[in-house]
Amino acid sequence: MKPTRKKYKLVEAACAFWFNDNDRVRSPFPKSIQRQLKDKTQARYLDWVRNFDGTDREEVDDEELAGVFESFLFAEALELVGEEDTDLLLTIHYPFLPRIGDAVEDDDQGASRIVDRKLEQKDDDKLYMIISLSTVESGAAWQSEILIPT
Repeated sequence: MKPTRKKYKLVEAACAFWFNDNDRVRSPFPKSIQRQLKDKTQARYLDWVRNFDGTDREEVDDEELAGVFESFLFAEALELVGEEDTDLLLTIHYPFLPRIGDAVEDDDQGASRIVDRKLEQKDDDKLYMIISLSTVESGAAWQSEILIPT
């Protein structure tokens, strides 16, 4: 691995990606925790890198470094937000899935908004996100589900 500058570039790039909405993902991390999250994750990541020996430095590529940093980022975020805001926990665990307040256009129900979501394990032992929605026109309630990939 190259000097420390490369380590910090990865931190900056990963935080820029995950802390800002972009074409691929909406940030799962509230602005209120981003500074502390970055600091805690960076410290954890740099401690991990400092434990490398000469062989480790040669064998670890940029993709693996980025993957480890992202793992630390999400783990630290979960610790920072605690367990009380279950919807925020769902957002952090599943950043690519729909969120409360999202607009949905359904062929049968029409324009709707997500009003709630929760995880449920079904009889098939698979995990699903149960999404509760309300139609824009009449306010009628309906549900949909998404299989959570394992």
